[in-house]
Amino acid sequence: MNTIGMNRLLAKQFSTPQAVVSEIINLKAILNLPKGTEYFLSDIHGESETFLHILRNASGVLRTKIDLAFGEEMSENDKNKLAALIYYPERVLFRGGQPHDQEWYQNTIWNLIEVVKLVTAKYTRSKVRKAMPEDYRYIMDELINMPEHSIDKSNYYENIISSIIELGNGDPFIIQMSLLIQRLAIDHLHIVGDIYDRGNGCDIIMDELSRFHSFDIQWGNHDILWMGAYFGNPSCVCNVIRINCVYRNLQVIENYGINLRPLVTFATEEYADDPCDSFRISDIYGSETDFETNDMLARMTKAITVIQLKLENRLIMEHPEFDMSDRILYPSCELTEKEEKLIEILTKEFQNSKRLGEHMEILLNRGSMYQVYNHNLLMHGCVPVDPDGSFSHITVATERYAGKALYDRLDLLVRDAAQGDHYSVDFMWYLWCGKKSPLYGRDKMCVYTKYFEGYIEKENKDEYYRLVKNEDFCIKVLAEFGIHGEHSVIVNGHMPVKVKNGESPESGNCRHITIDGGLSKAYYKKTGIAGYTLINNSQGLHLVCHSPFSSSDDVVQNAADLKSEVRTLKHYEKRILVKETDMGRKLSAEIEVLKRFLREYYHYTVQ
Repeated sequence: MNTIGMNRLLAKQFSTPQAVVSEIINLKAILNLPKGTEYFLSDIHGESETFLHILRNASGVLRTKIDLAFGEEMSENDKNKLAALIYYPERVLFRGGQPHDQEWYQNTIWNLIEVVKLVTAKYTRSKVRKAMPEDYRYIMDELINMPEHSIDKSNYYENIISSIIELGNGDPFIIQMSLLIQRLAIDHLHIVGDIYDRGNGCDIIMDELSRFHSFDIQWGNHDILWMGAYFGNPSCVCNVIRINCVYRNLQVIENYGINLRPLVTFATEEYADDPCDSFRISDIYGSETDFETNDMLARMTKAITVIQLKLENRLIMEHPEFDMSDRILYPSCELTEKEEKLIEILTKEFQNSKRLGEHMEILLNRGSMYQVYNHNLLMHGCVPVDPDGSFSHITVATERYAGKALYDRLDLLVRDAAQGDHYSVDFMWYLWCGKKSPLYGRDKMCVYTKYFEGYIEKENKDEYYRLVKNEDFCIKVLAEFGIHGEHSVIVNGHMPVKVKNGESPESGNCRHITIDGGLSKAYYKKTGIAGYTLINNSQGLHLVCHSPFSSSDDVVQNAADLKSEVRTLKHYEKRILVKETDMGRKLSAEIEVLKRFLREYYHYTVQ
């Protein structure tokens, strides 16, 4: 937009020069506030109940705020009850069906006000007001911003609360106050890949994100797999179905309105006399699967796996640039007519799912291959490197790319796939499991030998995972993406941190942090914990280690909570202010535009 167009736009927005001056003063004040709190989660893998609770309790931070607000003047039991109310206000309020008396409502509202004050301490009054529900904005604003020890207006504030209760608005007011606390505890959320597969709540997680106020996503290979399936890649469709057979999560596919009956019919007919022993479902979650269900799942798994391998064979032969010829099974391994027809039907089921399309649109619009955010580098997997530490060159179409250029090219490729570009749709499968794919980070995915030869080949990690233990290499990677901050870190997911084996999430003198702590129940035994949350606030970088979550019912009924331990990875000598963040740079640019507009206005009026 040219200067004249910009000035016209600003003139419509600001009716007087004084309004411009006020906005400049406001923005300059915001620049000197402490930065907002960022939360980082990765490898959620459909674990919706735990994920939702982590959002509700802000990874334990809200319980800490309650401790700060009330200290020893409130018992631990009462603090736990208040925390449970904030996390699940409707369920706690209406549990048991017995109404609360006026004294309970008064005490509870005053307690919530104290918690809100702590949560909103570093935000502008304007930002807090915008987060409030419109119906209660005036009342909440008055109560939250009442002066300490106000004698002159004490009756005024007490009457506001009494009126809320007398008019039957105690419950809705408490619910909205609780939601406000949840909303303001997390300023921005980063999902560092892999929302999908393993757990059965992927769709629930995407629904929650669609309502969340501020978030971004760095695609993981499982997210790319689902995107590839929706974009029409048959190999991706097969992999999605196979994985959800193995993890007993076919319900999540059906939740998207995808009909798997054609697969059931095909598997029943084609493998009626085949015991499919190597495809029988293992006891992943410690629960029993009845013989009939397991028998059907085994047949379905074998049927879709055979089709998958044949399709992958075709892709590898059609695309020699994938450099995966060692994975070719048989050059003449082709689909039967029935298999061809089945996968055509299943692929259309994925493509025609309206709800899946809405969720894939969120992944596309709010996601990317990587993110540079407040001087940190966020990516799910790795930057592929050769043994000597140089960035590996990967062929995409006819060109070769490495480092940041590779990531930028692949980001464009995913968006081209969404538009139906045939080559890009094919490449989505490579991103899922291909040799040197930055989202996969291993040299092979060993499906064939596991099911058909009875052993699992070693899947070798990219050299990146060895080299990030060295700080100089981490600094090199950060510099490749234009990052040079003294506190800058690389945040990855993807590779579960086996805490029980002594592995640590941080490496390279804390320049590299892996936050896959096994949020998925299927990984509890492997990691020994139940997930990480990384928190970056104005004072430092903190890692929250979670224990297995019992259930939201346990929180509501028994005032239990997710047990978490916090460890500070970095403590900043001085608080990070908004002006030192990405948002600060945008606000500074806005201030300069407003100043220029003001100068031109005065120059014009003087003439």
